[in-house]
Amino acid sequence: MIAENHTSFSASNGYSTTPLARSPASKNPASTFLTSLMVDWEKRSQANALRDCLRKCQSWTIDSAIDEIFNGQQLPRNQTSQPPPNMSDAQEVRARCLCGNYQLSLSVPRHKLPLTASVCHCDSCRHGSGTLCIGATYVPEKCLTAVQQSLSKLKASEWSSRRTTYFCDTCGSTVIGKLDGQLWIYTGALDQLEGVVQIQRQIFVKDTLDGGFSNWLKEDLPIKTHATLDNDLPGLEKNYQSTSKASDRLHAHCLCKGVEFWIARPLASSADPSNPRCDLHWENPERGDYDPKDPWWLKADRTKFHTIVCACDSCRLAASCDFVQWAYVPTTDISLSADSSVPFSHTFGTLKGYGSCKRVVRYFCGDCGANVFWTGDDRPGLLDVAVGLLHAPEGSLAQDWLEWQTNSVDFKEDGIRRAGTLINHVEGALQKWGRGDKA
Repeated sequence: MIAENHTSFSASNGYSTTPLARSPASKNPASTFLTSLMVDWEKRSQANALRDCLRKCQSWTIDSAIDEIFNGQQLPRNQTSQPPPNMSDAQEVRARCLCGNYQLSLSVPRHKLPLTASVCHCDSCRHGSGTLCIGATYVPEKCLTAVQQSLSKLKASEWSSRRTTYFCDTCGSTVIGKLDGQLWIYTGALDQLEGVVQIQRQIFVKDTLDGGFSNWLKEDLPIKTHATLDNDLPGLEKNYQSTSKASDRLHAHCLCKGVEFWIARPLASSADPSNPRCDLHWENPERGDYDPKDPWWLKADRTKFHTIVCACDSCRLAASCDFVQWAYVPTTDISLSADSSVPFSHTFGTLKGYGSCKRVVRYFCGDCGANVFWTGDDRPGLLDVAVGLLHAPEGSLAQDWLEWQTNSVDFKEDGIRRAGTLINHVEGALQKWGRGDKA
């Protein structure tokens, strides 16, 4: 046997000396000639293979060339191999209910962020949440399985044949929804909004009749508004005056009407110091001491109820909405029948309570999950009533009944930490609206 060493390309060290098997020695000229051709052909073939690899190295990434050389992958020319996925390509997005019994952690691909969200002002969302509107973003496809598996921890409420919501049966937080088989997350349930979610549109604004919360979302944010209102329609201004005869009862109810009550115009007893059921001696350092001649919860010569927009973490998580609106209403002005024959009680219908902290109880509907009341031991005769439940003929802002606080968003500092851009915008628009300018 004759062995001839020659240089060849190797996966182990780039170049190596490899023996080539040769034909037995022969004096036959034809055999000798054929043997030399074989050696020459092998050298040329390996040289050409080396040149081909080097040319590919120039047109591919280094990783692609290494894959070709070491793994024998036959990738097309000018194609870049994709690096393997790793955790740095995803961001953790967390959502939770108020009590913490339901917690969700999703690994969302960074290229999917920010998630697009819609703000819905429809009648169903208002009465189903207790807020003027809800924000929602669809669940990315990669995260659908994790969300679907988590639904067993929540109670389902079928709003219609197309729509189901899922809320915590302990604290009432509605975290997940499903429409036509597609899952979404309520934005108020998310730990972080900035950089994670971008609101891109508002829908069903016409249901509000007066613009509702859209009055404070229309300007300076890149949000498309569908079914908008004409600026000339009544109710868009803070100083709106109704031309219709005022009713003496305001109906309020959740979506399923398991919780239903009526509010009367402020009575003399609403601010009567001798009435022990009213919040008469509670001192609020933010609003000042109680003044019997000017109770802070009554406005417009005691004809309307003081109303706020709150962004605190507790209210946000309880309603799973980024902003929660509360009207301060004495229990003496609330009845459980349209004719006021049934006085207010903390136990009626499908109402459920959750003690969110010491001496505070939050109430919600146990069937549809709507946010209903906030009450504290320090002021048992004065309730925070969820404005989204109100069914006012003039529109969702109920300006015949409510006077809105427009100088600030309550507990803005909580909201700034997670949604600074949105919080600052809404507060600025609310202040502008309060000055009488159309937002």
